[in-house]
Amino acid sequence: MTNDSKTTDAANDETPRVCPCCDEPLREDKTEHCATCKGNMCADCGEECVNCGYVYCPSHLAECDDCPNHVCYDCAAYCTDCGDILCGDCRTVCDSCDEYVCADCRYSCENCGDILCGECVRWSDQDDCAYCANCLSESKAPAYSPERQRIMDSHEHMFTVGLEIEINGGHDHDKLKNHPLIAGYCTDGSLYHRDGLEYQTDILFTTDFDAINALVESIHCYGDEPERAGGHMHVRRTRRQTPSRWYWALKGLSDRQARNLNMRHTYYNRWCELRHGDYSGKDTAVNNTHEDTIELRTFARWDDTTATRLAAALEWAHHMWRYFESHELYQLKTADIMRESARSAYATPRTTPAMRLATSRKED
Repeated sequence: MTNDSKTTDAANDETPRVCPCCDEPLREDKTEHCATCKGNMCADCGEECVNCGYVYCPSHLAECDDCPNHVCYDCAAYCTDCGDILCGDCRTVCDSCDEYVCADCRYSCENCGDILCGECVRWSDQDDCAYCANCLSESKAPAYSPERQRIMDSHEHMFTVGLEIEINGGHDHDKLKNHPLIAGYCTDGSLYHRDGLEYQTDILFTTDFDAINALVESIHCYGDEPERAGGHMHVRRTRRQTPSRWYWALKGLSDRQARNLNMRHTYYNRWCELRHGDYSGKDTAVNNTHEDTIELRTFARWDDTTATRLAAALEWAHHMWRYFESHELYQLKTADIMRESARSAYATPRTTPAMRLATSRKED
């Protein structure tokens, strides 16, 4: 007499087991075990987590949204902004909040380079760049004097100018921030020193030349690479002030004249290349992207080492602005502009306050 129950169990043990993922028979020498559910599967269906190295079945692995890697759910990171799954190779940590962030959602502080998520990034109204909270705290949007604005608007042919003064290193912050001719300040990506700042002046008239020169003469920078800083000059835009005219004005200067005016487009033009017909961007000598001004980006740093050249540069710019303003469009040949620019660069003795006052009255 046989035991039917035992016979049935033996028959079941002889039934080939199959992989639940692909229905192929499981072989003892090619069987994997999922580290999560402990289930069996064939070696072809089991896959290692790229982070921890354990084998998992497909239902317990996720594909990284930034690359083809697979990662288990215990090791997966999730972007704090969009929720994408990230493997160890693709995840980065926001330096402000320590949350994970993916490549599409992360930002980099323009000043210090910290990685930021969408919640921690701060945007500057001055340059539309991303900053961390620490770097943007050193920022004040330019607050231009309403009285200076009114005077400028009421005199169509009055020369006005604005300066951007970059300082790459430690300096007397309070003196500049509180100076009556400084309208605003901010960090700048080109200034790597943690105490470096860029200052924007108020609208300047020719009668302000002595005061702004005195301020620059008082700037002493404590930095290893002060030459990283530059100076930008914004001259008032009118119908007769065109970027091409200012291009030829810069083109007419010799290397020696450019140096005497603290310009660097003729010998060191990393941030101020003089390009004919290309007047847009942060690496051009003449930038035409501002609504009310034409920006000359060729100047080197302005501090106590270059203040005398600032005085000459302001008077050169004033002369060329008046020269352009007195000639209708298409009346000047390029050779005329280059010759006048070179002549003016040689003839920029420092005028007296009385002479500037007389010029200002003429412009009124």
